[in-house]
Amino acid sequence: MEKGIFEEQKHLVLERFKTLNPEAKIMLGDGKELTVRDLIGHIIREDEFGRKAVHVQIRMLRVLAGGS
Repeated sequence: MEKGIFEEQKHLVLERFKTLNPEAKIMLGDGKELTVRDLIGHIIREDEFGRKAVHVQIRMLRVLAGGS
């Protein structure tokens, strides 16, 4: 994925998560919990989990918008 496009997607996802309570917990598929604050940290660091979170959120937004 082109770096500029990823940066735009990352910014969009970060702004979306910043509207949530930072102490709210998100359940992951393996039964683990993660706070919104921790998730934002992963996205900012662009580690593997953060990059995957951006990808999943963009896919979800496309589905909600009626695209594929």
